[in-house]
Amino acid sequence: MPREKLTIGSVGVGPMGTILSGCLAEAGAEIIVADLPHRIAQVKQHGLQVVRGARQFNYLVRTVDSIRSLKHAHPDCIIVATKACVLNTIMLEVAEAAGNDCLVISAQNGIGTEDVIARYVPPENVARMVINYAAECDEMGAAHVAWFNPPNFFGHFVTDGDPRLEAIVHMLDSVHVPTGFVDSRTIKQKAFFKTILNSALMPICAVMGLTMREALEGGATRKLAADLVGEGLAVAERLGYDYGENISERCMEYLEKGGDHHPSMFMDLRDKRPTEIEFLNGKILDIGRAFEDLSLEVNRILVSLIMAWEVRNGTRDPENIPCYLVGRPTADDHCYKPAIQV
Repeated sequence: MPREKLTIGSVGVGPMGTILSGCLAEAGAEIIVADLPHRIAQVKQHGLQVVRGARQFNYLVRTVDSIRSLKHAHPDCIIVATKACVLNTIMLEVAEAAGNDCLVISAQNGIGTEDVIARYVPPENVARMVINYAAECDEMGAAHVAWFNPPNFFGHFVTDGDPRLEAIVHMLDSVHVPTGFVDSRTIKQKAFFKTILNSALMPICAVMGLTMREALEGGATRKLAADLVGEGLAVAERLGYDYGENISERCMEYLEKGGDHHPSMFMDLRDKRPTEIEFLNGKILDIGRAFEDLSLEVNRILVSLIMAWEVRNGTRDPENIPCYLVGRPTADDHCYKPAIQV
C-alpha cells in the first residue's frame, strides 16, 4: 500500500511534466524534480509554474541534481515525462533511482514507451499515462495550458490493479483534472489512439513551420492530416482496436481543438534537438509493415522528411535510418518485428 502522502519523483518538467507534477503537488503529493541544470535552476527560483487562462499557479517542490539522487527520497512512484527519444539514455539512472519496488510511469508521447521502460525495471513496476492536454513553456519555464480534452488515463503494464495508480487518479480528480484508470490492454489502445492524433499534425507543422490551427485551415495540409489519421486508424483496426463509429470525423474534431500554437516537434527541429518521430509516425509505419496490403505512404514521406532534417541538424547519424524507410536492415539492426504488446 502507498504511504498516506505519496512521494513522487518527476523526471522531466517540460510542459507536460510541469502541469502533471504541479497538479499532484496541489493535491498533496511530495514532488521531487530531476531535470537538466537550467530547468532545475528555474524550478528552484520560481517553483513549477502553471498558467491556466488568466491565472498563474506556482508550486514549490524539491529538486535534485541528478536522476540517481531520487533514490535517497525512496519515492513511491517516478513519473518519466521526458521526450520519448531519450528513454534509452536515461533509463539506467531511472532504474537505479527506482530500486525494486518503485512504480515507474511513462507520461510521454508515442507508442511503446512503456515497453522500453520494462526493459530496465521489472514489468510489474511499470505503468503508462495517456495525456489529453497540451501546453507550451515560456522563457521562464511557465507551462501555459493550451487546451485540455478530458479525461487523462492511467493503466498498468501487466496487471490491472495498483493502489499507487489509483491514489494518483483520485488526487488528480480532487484538483479538477478528470482522470481514468483502465486495464493493461485498454491503456495500450488509448496510447495508440493518442499517437494517431499526435502523428496527424506534428510532422506537418514541423516540416512546414505551421501552427496546428494553420495546418487545419489550409486545404492541402488538412487533407494530409486526414490521410495520416486514416492510415493510423487502418493499422489500429488490424490490431483489433475499435474506436467506435465516425472515428475519422471525431479525430478531426479533436485536432481542431489544438489551437494556434506550434507542436513540440517544430521546436525540436528549430532548436536542433532529436525528435520523437520514431515513437510516433515511425512506430505506426513499423507496426503497419506487417500488413502488406496497407498503404502508409503519407506516413512514410513525412517520417523521411523529419529524419532527413534531423540528419541535416546533426541529431541523427546518416546511417541510422530504420529499415521501414530504406527497405533493408541497417547497421543498428532497426529491422525488427514490432515488440509492442497488443
